[in-house]
Amino acid sequence: MDQSILKNLLSSTFYNENKTKLKRSLFADEAADIYQILIDAHEKYQHDITAKELMILFSLKNPVATAAEKDVIQDLVSAIEYADDISEDVARDAIENLWRREIGREIADLGINMSEGNYEAMNRLRSLIERSLDGYLPDDFGEPTTDDLEELLAETGDDARWQFNINTLSRHVYGIGPAEFGIIFATPETGKTAFTISLLAGPGGFCEQGAKVLYLGNEEVTKRTKLRAYQAWTGMDRKKITENAPEATRKYTAIKDRLIMKDIQDWDLDRIEAYIEKIKPDCVVIDQADKVQIAGQYNAGHERLRELYRRLRETAKRYECALLAVSQASAEADGKTRLTYTMMEGSKIGKAAESDLILGLGRHSGDNEDNQPDTTRFITVSKNKLSGWHGTIVCNIEPEVSRYVA
Repeated sequence: MDQSILKNLLSSTFYNENKTKLKRSLFADEAADIYQILIDAHEKYQHDITAKELMILFSLKNPVATAAEKDVIQDLVSAIEYADDISEDVARDAIENLWRREIGREIADLGINMSEGNYEAMNRLRSLIERSLDGYLPDDFGEPTTDDLEELLAETGDDARWQFNINTLSRHVYGIGPAEFGIIFATPETGKTAFTISLLAGPGGFCEQGAKVLYLGNEEVTKRTKLRAYQAWTGMDRKKITENAPEATRKYTAIKDRLIMKDIQDWDLDRIEAYIEKIKPDCVVIDQADKVQIAGQYNAGHERLRELYRRLRETAKRYECALLAVSQASAEADGKTRLTYTMMEGSKIGKAAESDLILGLGRHSGDNEDNQPDTTRFITVSKNKLSGWHGTIVCNIEPEVSRYVA
């Protein structure tokens, strides 16, 4: 069968129609060598290749081949030239079946690697399945992007997004929606967690809008963060909640089932994705995202972060959820009011390249003239593929109730 398939593959048209399912490993021994020469020739010459040209190309590629080796290849090339003709339909089905078997064999090998403790094999398996999945469907390429204007407007319009509950921000950047990936970053003690909790659990936030939100914390214990959610929703500070816990509980019931929090210290991204698949949230917040573990070997920290954020973007797309990654700013941002994506810690511009939206939270350095804490905050939109607006809006933090207000 190898010889008949290779005979069909002499045709440039047939090769181009089937090359997405061709692998060297589909062919055995010397037939695999001939296959490699054949596909190299097709890619270079872009026309039909004859059996005689195959032999010439082998000789050019293997100038020191022995006479015995040349005889073996010559016999194989002759066998290909005089092989029984099979129709293109049959040859196409044969290639597809061989391809499926080979994918199955590769998956089995990766499964063995996983059973032996090779964690990187899981990422390779996921990548293999994603690359190969379409080939098992009737239409190998799927449907092209729709031309339906109403569908395009619905997909990219604000109606599909969860609105930011800071009016001065939402006028320029309405919110974030399914399959969109945003980054929130600031220096320590600026109020990153308070900002995200305000967006989620504050009045008019994602939860009140009906979103099912998953908050994943790998820095501060999420029991503390959940208390902040109580404060943001009820408007009661810790003292008032302590004095009137039943009232706080009653009020919080309105969003209780829409905000799920989980500690994920030492979780890797594969485990996070498995949890997202189980919970099926509309929005995910990862605080802090930079600490999430991923498999692989990287030459530098910024390479790991770029790959991590690329994977996070793919996570948002795969699970059709809005994903917000909380990150630190670099020392360059200390005391600055306007933080752009170049001030994110440790990534150069790798993280920024993968995101749809980046919000930098800035503040004045020091306290007010009366030695009271300065609650002014500056939200700088330095990357925005959602609405195109870039700039800075000014608001205030109410730390006692974890709210940002305009």
